[in-house]
Parts: sequence; structure tokens; C-alpha cells
Amino acid sequence: MGKKDLSNMGSAHVSIETFAGEPCIVKKGASDVEMAFYQFAAGALAGVNTPKLRHASGNHLVIEYIPHRITLDGLHANTSTFEQLACIHHSTYQPHFPITTHSWNAGSTDSAMQVLNLPQVTQDSIRTIEQLSCELFNDNVLISGDTNEGNWGVRDNGELVLFDWERFGVGSPAIDLAPLVRGLGSVSEYECIIERYARYSGSFSQDKLLRQLILAKVWLIVDVTNILARRAKSSASIYFDWYRTHVPHWLMSVEKRI
Repeated sequence: MGKKDLSNMGSAHVSIETFAGEPCIVKKGASDVEMAFYQFAAGALAGVNTPKLRHASGNHLVIEYIPHRITLDGLHANTSTFEQLACIHHSTYQPHFPITTHSWNAGSTDSAMQVLNLPQVTQDSIRTIEQLSCELFNDNVLISGDTNEGNWGVRDNGELVLFDWERFGVGSPAIDLAPLVRGLGSVSEYECIIERYARYSGSFSQDKLLRQLILAKVWLIVDVTNILARRAKSSASIYFDWYRTHVPHWLMSVEKRI
């Protein structure tokens, strides 16, 4: 079994290797949060499918290999996507280990704006939104923190599985819904995602989720830019150019709904 690095934006080295006669995912340099998640939290999140833990030692993690990829359209069509997210967000499990602290401050905005060099009016809007963003992080609701389509897979038996838990923490459910909107998205696309989610979670205000989805999308622009710049990922320039092209017009189209 090959040992090609499969990591995307993460800092760990990820590969498929044989462990105890089975193909497994091996993460070398896994974060303390993810190590603890698989050892203590994964089995406590009822209704949430996570890879089975095969071995954990230091920052060396060996977990079940989930063989089948799923597209974003596939996630939208699979009711288990939103049912599992609702199970995370409604879980009463209390982690006894340090979890990821999600936040957004002026320093991170400054760093991202230096990289992207967006028009001044767009930068001003992002800084205004940053000042409103505290509501994203004040909710004491468990979240995956990273639900993009590359972090889901399907077992041979058809079960949908969510992996890559290094951003496990607390915050608004909108943080987990935002990556499921293709690209930057439109208000109507946000409403569609919220409607699917609300079938399994009716306790969160849909108007509030809509506002927070927009906040979360803007935060992700800043966060992803800083992660890519900090880790010098080869794909960074593609993301940066795409943001420069699309963010200004998109932000003008949605900011009135905040």
C-alpha cells in the first residue's frame, strides 16, 4: 500500500498504509485535539459515523480507511449528512480534553487582507463583519469545524462517514453548514441548506442561521487564506486568485442580509 501524502490543508502527513492486514489511514503529526477526539469523543457522539480507531500513540494516529469518495451534490442528496450534523450539534457530550478554540480577530483579518489585496471597499466590509462575528463562536454547541466535501466518505455498506476532526470544538452550527454551500454561495443556496438541516434540527432559528452562514463564509475566506499562506501550500495561489476575482461582487450581494 502506497505512502503518498494525502493531506490537503492540514499540517499532518496523511497516507494509506497496511495495518494489521487492512488498509488504514495513517496520520503522522496529528493534532492533540484529533488524537483525543478519536480516543475519547468519537464513541460518545451518538448518531455520528466516524472512522474506527485502530491505533494511537503520541501524535501517530491509525484509523479506518473509508474507501469511497462523495461529491458535494452527493452530500446534499444524502439525508444522513444533515442528520449527522444535527446529532453533533445536539449532543450533550462534554469533552474533558482541550478542543479547538475558533475565533476571528483584527490581526487575522489584517494578515489575510495583506495577502489578498482586495479593493478597499471590500476590505472595509470584511472588517465590519469581523466585528459582528462574535456570535459565531459564543454558542456552546459541539461542531466538527471542518465539514468540506473532502472530509466525508462512504463505507462499502453505504454508511456516510465524517473524518478529519482536528478542528473539533464549539460554536454556531453555521460553521458546519457553510462548507456545504458550493463556492461562496447565494442567499437562496443558504436557505436551501438550512431547510435540509432544519428537518433534523428545529431548535435553531433559521433567520439566525442565515445571518451566521454569511458571517461564517466571510470568516472562512480569512481563515483559509491565512492557513494556506502560513503552511505555504502549493494550491495557495489558486485559492487567492479565485478569492480576488469573486469575493468583491459576492460580498456586495449578501452583506445586506447580515
